[in-house]
Amino acid sequence: MELGELWKKLDSDKLSKPVLGAVHIQKKSKHPVQKLKNAYLWTSGFSFVFLIGFIILFFLFDETIVKAGLVFLIASYIFFFAANFSMYRKVNVVLPIDQSLKKALEYTHQFITENIRFQERVTLFIYPFAAVAGFLMGGSAGSGNVMKMLEAKEVIIMMVVTSAVLTPVGFYLTRWLYKVSYEKYLTELKARIDELERPDSFTE
Repeated sequence: MELGELWKKLDSDKLSKPVLGAVHIQKKSKHPVQKLKNAYLWTSGFSFVFLIGFIILFFLFDETIVKAGLVFLIASYIFFFAANFSMYRKVNVVLPIDQSLKKALEYTHQFITENIRFQERVTLFIYPFAAVAGFLMGGSAGSGNVMKMLEAKEVIIMMVVTSAVLTPVGFYLTRWLYKVSYEKYLTELKARIDELERPDSFTE
């Protein structure tokens, strides 16, 4: 396929005119790379909203142990915001129109997939503590004295069980959210890559 013909095929994705063998995907493009970039922007926004919410809660509770739990949640969402916004900036929407196009798309598919798997593994560490923090907030709001409440063995057992139950629930919920947000566009991107793997992709 000649470069001119390839350009005509890609033009339906709302790309800029090719300059020095590359095109820039426009923000309103339906190209899967742009959709993945947009998904990271939305995820960054949600992380920021939750971050602000936990910061507000920090000032609404007085007990030190509850504040410590909220500090952990705040730090966690700072991480998620930074990780997702960093990925938003890293997703490259300038694509080459030559034999390196396939490599560029493969790299994008690989590093986004690896990032999603990394974030999923991080949640397995975060959710047990997040569940405990939520339990403590609920206890503080209900009893007004978490430390006294924790003197009861039954409460400790209930807190551990709550953490054990909510951790896998939170993990699979997170996996489902990533699937909804990213998998469709990763599948579309893989289809583009497979199409470029045909022997006649860059031949006349």
